Amino acid sequence: MRIHAACVIALAAAVALTDCRRPYAPQPPMSSTSTARRQETVDTAPKGQSTTLPMDPLCHGRPHCSVADRRPVGSPDVSEIVVVRLAAPQDAASDEGHCDRREYWLSRPAGDLLLAVDCEAQWGADNAGPASLTVLGTLATFHYVEFLSNDACEIVDAALRLPQGRIEAHARHFGTVVGDTCRPSRRGDPIPVLGLGTLDHPILVLHRP
Repeated sequence: MRIHAACVIALAAAVALTDCRRPYAPQPPMSSTSTARRQETVDTAPKGQSTTLPMDPLCHGRPHCSVADRRPVGSPDVSEIVVVRLAAPQDAASDEGHCDRREYWLSRPAGDLLLAVDCEAQWGADNAGPASLTVLGTLATFHYVEFLSNDACEIVDAALRLPQGRIEAHARHFGTVVGDTCRPSRRGDPIPVLGLGTLDHPILVLHRP
């Protein structure tokens, strides 16, 4: 059976468009936690689902907002770490616009602190990617990998002591993408100024604007 040449061209264009809208690859590697402890990393709820009502106070009245996870913290002064997810619009026109934003809030009687912000998946080189979070007692550890242009990448490892939100360790490294992992090769640029933990100024800056 013959297939008209115009149909072949249209089909190829449709496939190319689909590939361009897929999340950026390669995806960041797992953190160095063992298999037995991988349940400690954050697993977000599927799109359209949440563990609480969209009007959770940490949503601050923003649309398309839900709580993806709640993590207890081993301190009587802290209730939990709450991961808030803000879904990207389905008609986003840019890779950056496809970011499903995640906010890592420390909910505590003394006032909520925004620890860090990331994207659920990385769309395009040089855009924000996902972090993994491990909580052991009162220590919260973030491991973040971002894929850059020209097979470069950046790794951020930081640990915060709760409930104060005090930085106990913070390191950044640049590296080279090998397969689907980031292999560090040199120390990164100076660490960005720490934020106050407010909605617009998280304590940790994972993605450099």
